[in-house]
Amino acid sequence: MTGTKKSAPAKRPKARTAASAAAAATPLVMPGVRPVVFLDANILIPEYLRSIFLELSEAGLLQANWSEGVLVETRRNLIDPEGRFGLDAVRVDRMLKLMRSHFPQALVLGSESLVPQFVGRTDPKDEHVAAGALKRSKAVYGGEPVVLVTSNVTDLPQAAFAGTKVRVARPGRLLAELVNAEPAVAAAIDRMLKRFRKPKTTREDLLNIMVKADCIEFAEALATAWGLRPE
Repeated sequence: MTGTKKSAPAKRPKARTAASAAAAATPLVMPGVRPVVFLDANILIPEYLRSIFLELSEAGLLQANWSEGVLVETRRNLIDPEGRFGLDAVRVDRMLKLMRSHFPQALVLGSESLVPQFVGRTDPKDEHVAAGALKRSKAVYGGEPVVLVTSNVTDLPQAAFAGTKVRVARPGRLLAELVNAEPAVAAAIDRMLKRFRKPKTTREDLLNIMVKADCIEFAEALATAWGLRPE
């Protein structure tokens, strides 16, 4: 006689910590303060998100940062022949070279020593990302507020940064707050769109791209800043 197998108990979602709840309620962008952001590879991989953050950094509306590990991960995903993009390696290397030369202060060095403190607190593949964001924060005595921008807040939870000045946020939230706080953001993105010629990208095209990228609140804030209304 065969015994009846007991089904495994369903996994419960992790309870939201008080620190995470407080962080979610606190604005990421303060009036008159240029936010310092550390970008995960999943922000640098999509062309339009990458372009937006680089354009806003160039305009002095935020300060973008990344680590060597993030750039390596970005390159690996963009050139993977079996992946979503499959781009030519020469083209990707040229792009990364331009990023390095145009934003020399963006590269965060020496974060390797901080990786061990994130073991068991983030997903193993994201420990280097967490370490990079914390290293950037520690560049200033007492810690500087840094927003770790990532599309994967599950593997990089706010709780992993308890006791630090690093905040974790999705790109849509950070960009929406920035648009609402700084009118120059909409104009900067307009300038960026003029450089997209193959294919040409309209305001409406970009808004739809952002919605598909799960940046709905940013798309709504940007549409309002542009004076666009849904039909």
